[in-house]
Amino acid sequence: MTKKLFLGISLDKQQMLQIGQLQAHFGADVRLVPATNLHMTIAFFGLVSCKTRRKLEKRITALHKPQFSITLDTLSLWRKPRVLCITGQAQDKALLQIANECQLLASTLNLHPSEHIFSAHITLARKAKKMPQCPASQLLFSPLIITPSAIHLFESKSCDNGVEYQILRSWNLH
Repeated sequence: MTKKLFLGISLDKQQMLQIGQLQAHFGADVRLVPATNLHMTIAFFGLVSCKTRRKLEKRITALHKPQFSITLDTLSLWRKPRVLCITGQAQDKALLQIANECQLLASTLNLHPSEHIFSAHITLARKAKKMPQCPASQLLFSPLIITPSAIHLFESKSCDNGVEYQILRSWNLH
């Protein structure tokens, strides 16, 4: 049985609340990402068989996983996928190292090749055609500073009410 997998980081309750306050200013013409699905993807692996998943987990376990920090400070509209997201410049070498090593790992295991270079972001809403039309002061937000203690292997599961992301395994950063 195959599962759609990706490696990422989860957010704490305070970060989810901060994002929720920003999402509250978006119009009804977008589909908000539920708080339980908010995350930052480090590497998308696509459909993975059970056998390949065991290899993937073993190799992720063997990776050097240093702690890192990322600041997301810009609200962005990505027109082609039609998403509103918060983005930031990935400057922490530890984060970039993990992202690059995971792309090499995906390639080695013949998993989904990345279509883009790593871009630190959290998707806030889908089906967005334009930036929210509200006073700019309402869209000002404090930068979201994320310093995770772990990375997670997530499964993307289709459900009746959309997609849910479930953590299958976690690795501490050190």
